[in-house]
Amino acid sequence: MNRTIFSKLVKLHIITPGGICKLLGSFIHDGISLMALMRFSAKYYPERCALVYKDKRLNFKEIYDLAQRLARLLYRDYNLKVGMCVGVLCHNHLSMALLLPALSRLGVRVKLLNTDITPIKLKEQVERNNINLLIYDAELKEERIPTKLPCEMRESEDLYREISDNSQILDVKLPRIKRGGEISVFTGGSCGRSKEAPRKMSVGQFLPPFYALLEQLRLDEYNSVFLSLPVYHGFGLATLIMSLVMGKKVCLMSHFDADKALKIIAEEKIEVVPVVPAMLARLWQIEDAPTLMKTVKCIISGGDRLDKKWAEITHKHLGNVLYNLFGTSEAGFFMIASPKDLSRNEEVPIGSPIRGVECKVENADSHGVGALWVRSGWAMISLKNKWQDTGDLVFRNDEGCYFYRGRSDNMVVCGGENVYPENVEKIINSHDEVLTSIVFPASDPQFGTILNAKVELTPDSTLTTDSIKTWLRPRLTRAEMPHDITINTISTLDSGKIRRQ
Repeated sequence: MNRTIFSKLVKLHIITPGGICKLLGSFIHDGISLMALMRFSAKYYPERCALVYKDKRLNFKEIYDLAQRLARLLYRDYNLKVGMCVGVLCHNHLSMALLLPALSRLGVRVKLLNTDITPIKLKEQVERNNINLLIYDAELKEERIPTKLPCEMRESEDLYREISDNSQILDVKLPRIKRGGEISVFTGGSCGRSKEAPRKMSVGQFLPPFYALLEQLRLDEYNSVFLSLPVYHGFGLATLIMSLVMGKKVCLMSHFDADKALKIIAEEKIEVVPVVPAMLARLWQIEDAPTLMKTVKCIISGGDRLDKKWAEITHKHLGNVLYNLFGTSEAGFFMIASPKDLSRNEEVPIGSPIRGVECKVENADSHGVGALWVRSGWAMISLKNKWQDTGDLVFRNDEGCYFYRGRSDNMVVCGGENVYPENVEKIINSHDEVLTSIVFPASDPQFGTILNAKVELTPDSTLTTDSIKTWLRPRLTRAEMPHDITINTISTLDSGKIRRQ
């Protein structure tokens, strides 16, 4: 551990004598769980604002007390015990933030379900995982939840009202546990292919990425975080947990809206803004965005490919504040590209491996592009400290920076040539008047397989499909050129990522 990290951990009370005693005491009281971490924060920052959602504000002491009440309520009403399974189908709000420590305190297995899930997929998850209790938002009931499910169900809003009003819950005694249960996130929301990535509660395995965020992004120096990334997404989950452990104010937003987001950022003097690239693109479509984001000192982009022009616009208006993080739900995040990395390269790198991670490029072609393999100690349970193929194709330069080329399973053969839709999207998106695009394969009676594209333009654009094709011809090969281009709004998932299915 270098001196910089040591001094930052001292500042956060994590390795001071008093801090170590409080942390150990929290683990004894609540097990090695998220609840114990909330207890630690409540000891050091009791009156400091922790969560902001709409017109409600909670300090760290209130978070811990309400989370304890919620754990007691769930234990009393549903007899939740170690090893049982709870599904959570919620947007970002206070109840969702409290559920994480409460369920961890009970030692149950938690499945953070994507709010874009279909009723059929939800029923499959309930049956496959033997979910005992489903906690959901009332607004999702009609569209996402089938008529009959083989489990008990409870609305998140009802839980919050009951723990806020019912003092009798304090009489319930919680059982002792050694360790919080598993927390699972599900990947593949943008393409419809869902995979589960479970992790056990362990302090040690999360230290390397925690160190990286302190050392390279200096997150300990900032006081406020804006979180519209859904907590059921690995990126959003990690942001919420690490922010609260460090005593930061987190402003939650349940549905991303660029105008409303900028208003919150300005009013709350937000310093850290984690986003997916589609969010960042939409923020820069608002005329007053540079003024409204003047307090922002760190923007963390992750979860999807970041286009060069959004990095350049961000650096132009806010300075060197943009970082690009790369990872997978299975492996966790394991690469960081600094503002300097983003500026000195012609294309946006996905970063360099952080300390404690090993990466390699396998089966590289003549251009050095091959499959990205990674090994880390904070991967999902079955892949911890094991080499795994991420499914991503990358190129590594002489300085150790990695560059994204596409998904190996997205490769399309057009006219006998291997074509990657992501590369075509990158070229289309580089046009000043394009907000974003989706490129996808389609069957053709003459050519077999071709590419088509859907393009969303910036509000003031005058581009037509013909002018886009004219601009693209000298920039793409014949096989890469989309045969059909439609101009329309491109929808996004609740995670903020583009819906590619």
